[in-house]
Amino acid sequence: MVEVNIAASDEWDTNNEAFDGDDYEDEFESEDDSGYETDDAVDEYEDEADAPPTKEPKFADVIEWVNGFFLPVIRRRISDNDGGLSWDPRWWAYPEVVARLSALHQAWEEARASDSMSAMSSWWIQHLEPHLRVILDGDTGPMANAKSDRSFMGWPAMSADPVPATVTKNILNQE
Repeated sequence: MVEVNIAASDEWDTNNEAFDGDDYEDEFESEDDSGYETDDAVDEYEDEADAPPTKEPKFADVIEWVNGFFLPVIRRRISDNDGGLSWDPRWWAYPEVVARLSALHQAWEEARASDSMSAMSSWWIQHLEPHLRVILDGDTGPMANAKSDRSFMGWPAMSADPVPATVTKNILNQE
């Protein structure tokens, strides 16, 4: 058993600790005022052999990720058009579902490779939950009205009128 000695808050002596900005600046001298590394710091890794190791993706593509992570881990009560959650085993037939699951896969791989201990928690809250609400929405989601007999293949693509040239110019100039 490991003993941990935790000092009471009144035992901390901060009177002898002085902070001068020099120590901070020395530690981060390769960063500019924005907090980003300058070119001098980036040059340090010009030789790829010297670069920090990168974590290889666990799943090569969205199909592997859906089958290896998403389907085994994400479990919800799915109903057949009774206002609950909708899921079609042919998820790959719905372009929006494929796009959202692809985005989730990429964000999951990024969180997995992150050194941040909270990255995966953030992935669940900031990525998975909002996408899952849309993907599984039984009223308006892309697989709404999916039937267990597979008689429904999703909603048709939304229509759009051609964009007039003058509007196109305005839109492209705003970017």
